[in-house]
Amino acid sequence: MAEYQDWQGSRWNYTKQQSKWHFDTTRPAEPGPDSFTYVCNFRADYTDAIKQCMPRGVESSWSTRNNYKVQDELYSANAEEQDLINAGADPKAPIFDRSTGEDVALFKQISDYIGMEENTLKFHNQRTGQMLHTHIDNFAGREERQNSFIVTEFDKNPVMIRRFAIMLADWQLGQVFQLGNASWTQWSAGDCITWEWKNIPHSTANMGWHDRPMLQITGNVTKRTLDLLENCGRDLVVDL
Repeated sequence: MAEYQDWQGSRWNYTKQQSKWHFDTTRPAEPGPDSFTYVCNFRADYTDAIKQCMPRGVESSWSTRNNYKVQDELYSANAEEQDLINAGADPKAPIFDRSTGEDVALFKQISDYIGMEENTLKFHNQRTGQMLHTHIDNFAGREERQNSFIVTEFDKNPVMIRRFAIMLADWQLGQVFQLGNASWTQWSAGDCITWEWKNIPHSTANMGWHDRPMLQITGNVTKRTLDLLENCGRDLVVDL
């Protein structure tokens, strides 16, 4: 018999209950297990990759962000939009522009280095004024979900799957990526981070005057991925 999650109308409340994060906003805000992990810097010229993806980016809201993959309404949409309505926010507000990234050779090189299986490569561009509200990941668009509240193997064993974020342009004033109590800023193009997806609340916003392009890679962890995480850090540079 399949198990199903019961969100009771709120994604935020449900995922918060599943999280092991402390939710103590007075704790120090430092990179680490309570926020995010620096993986490395993928040193490359991302100009052409950004130009390839920008024209096909589709403005996305919470309810439309996976339309490219899920043709029917995403199972999570009603609860996610209700959270925004309860907070007094616009449930249709744009969060970023998104496109697929699997056909970009440079992105494929990064993906191969990280070494995950059954992974997805997504290009995000967050334009001025766009904001992705505080949330905890649940990978609603993964095929394992079957566009339903079904409980997956990675829900039971979160270390099976992981998400990496790679910034494709240098940081600009007004751009923020918050994870736990830490705010990630002043990144360089190619900087890569990861976090404990089931635990860490996070959000992004672009309050500046420049685009914020980013690559997001999500997939099933392999030994290669684990080896990378064992030897990662801000000083690790990978030339592509």
